[in-house]
Amino acid sequence: MVSETLLIPYDPKPITCIYSNPPESACNARQPATLIFTHGAGGTLSSPGIANFSSGFSRQLPILCFQGNSSLTSRTKMFRAVVDHQKAPNSLGGRSMGARAAAMAATPETKRLVLVSYPLHTAKETRDQILLDIDPSIRVIFVIGDRDSMCDLERLDEVRSKMRCQTWRIIVQGADHGMDVKPKKLTEAVGMKAGRTVAEWMEAPADVSRREGRIICNENGEVQWTGWMGADDAAPMFANHCNDLPKDVVPPKAISRRPYRVNVHSEGKISKKTSTKSKSISKRPKPVDDAEDVGGEPKAKRPKDSKQTNVPTTTNGEAGISTRTRSSKRRNATESHRLET
Repeated sequence: MVSETLLIPYDPKPITCIYSNPPESACNARQPATLIFTHGAGGTLSSPGIANFSSGFSRQLPILCFQGNSSLTSRTKMFRAVVDHQKAPNSLGGRSMGARAAAMAATPETKRLVLVSYPLHTAKETRDQILLDIDPSIRVIFVIGDRDSMCDLERLDEVRSKMRCQTWRIIVQGADHGMDVKPKKLTEAVGMKAGRTVAEWMEAPADVSRREGRIICNENGEVQWTGWMGADDAAPMFANHCNDLPKDVVPPKAISRRPYRVNVHSEGKISKKTSTKSKSISKRPKPVDDAEDVGGEPKAKRPKDSKQTNVPTTTNGEAGISTRTRSSKRRNATESHRLET
């Protein structure tokens, strides 16, 4: 992969872009980017999600990734500015919010949309209208992790059935919204495999009978592509590979059925408990007086009033000498008298 940084004129400041192309084309003249791609709302061009994808894609075809801000409207305008500057590109794509911006920036001249980790829904709404408005002539491919909390696979199926255009889908086994997998060392390989698979899809003729495929991690730590399958082939393939998931990864069906409660601790941390009971997750901190020192000895309780603690009191509440102090003095006097005699 060969990369270079570009600046595209834009008001109020130029758009920073990274152009990457296959290694074998380095000695030739730079070709127009096949895909214009952008990151999510909180990401950058160096974020693993976009860096891994673009690295895998550029092994096959040229790609141009641009840096944007967190405004969806502004990102959509940036897409159009980059397209006008590059002139030839007719394929747009993005990750998370960048995918939404790509769909909004698409025109009838756009041929393909690459939507990675598309944020289909929030806790309150399904954001599907942008997808339903895509022109029927555009081919759309989704790249979704089966543990993505912002894009439930069944809800995506429902939306795809309503879309006017033809859609394909790559499901990444064990990946969350950020395309992170376990073990973490496989995250880069999974992202690169996704990018390269999308590039191959863009080059190949459209096959509407096979529109579902999976990127899986086998027990040997190898990342594999199942190839494109029909709807009848995809279901049993998914069931077989659920058994190969790591022990700490729960299949997506089980995740959707496990109720959990979110607790926000005083330190600002958020934890989840797979129970509907109201029992607290973490123990309350001990009071200061009951806390233990490093050496294991309990701390002495602080007196409420240091002035009064030094003045013993009698049983009737008046200040005087306590019974214990009086007895001690009497014993000392008796002992002293005995020694003198």
